Amino acid sequence: MNRFLLVLTFAFILLGFTACPPDAEVAPAFVEVEDIALSTNSGEGANTTAITEVWVFANNSFIGAFPLPARIPVARVGSTELRFEAGIRQNGISRTPDIYEFYAPITRNLDLQPGNTIDLGTLTTTYRTDAQFAFIEGFETNSSRVFTDQVVGEATLIPVQDVVRSGSFSGRLQLSTDDPLVELGTADPLSGLTDKRPYVWLEVDFRSTAPVVWGIQGNIGIEPVRLFDPGFQPRNEWTKIYFNLSEIIVRSTLDEYRLVLSALLPEGSENAEVYLDNVKLLYF
Repeated sequence: MNRFLLVLTFAFILLGFTACPPDAEVAPAFVEVEDIALSTNSGEGANTTAITEVWVFANNSFIGAFPLPARIPVARVGSTELRFEAGIRQNGISRTPDIYEFYAPITRNLDLQPGNTIDLGTLTTTYRTDAQFAFIEGFETNSSRVFTDQVVGEATLIPVQDVVRSGSFSGRLQLSTDDPLVELGTADPLSGLTDKRPYVWLEVDFRSTAPVVWGIQGNIGIEPVRLFDPGFQPRNEWTKIYFNLSEIIVRSTLDEYRLVLSALLPEGSENAEVYLDNVKLLYF
């Protein structure tokens, strides 16, 4: 089943429709999942997430995608392998639910009986062993800064401790009428992220009073190439978004590029602040 059909199935579930089970005579068992948490190892950064759904497969057959916390009907009897995949909202958009493939699937072998309920509580996932980190920026004192290439403006990302998502520090970017547009690029150029598979995502925790967009820039010969696509609007509370950068990287045809963030002072404002934390660029 392709991803388009999976998303259609997701939509019907949210609307309360239920597909006919493989055996209409079998009353479903129910499996409850409260949440999905992330466990990280050294070198993988903080364990912040924004997992909104669980995508469920029974013996490799797709059952559906369910908002968390979830009560999942499963029309199977006896020993059944259930696979749970963490679901996120691509680019923070509610109409683009997707499995986040960098999180490892969670499997449970359960003895299902019609009408019975099995409560699994909070499941724990990890990053897949083949997930690669191009960089992790947590703004902590024991790590080097990532976004140090000053593209436009004068402001920089400064580690601060007064507003933090996790750890001891976050990064703060300040905008003003004297410095209304700031663009910062990665210190080192990036390359080869799509060689094995065109699947590159950016994880960002942010709190901001200014909009920010993300993109890449580089050169083909002497011609500059700049492509910007996903971004976020101001939020008063810490928010996590998973940005899919695969398309703009492939479309750029650049062999080497820098990831760039562009922050703009809102019209009518005299100043604004952007706080970032746990910025991770992942690929396979």
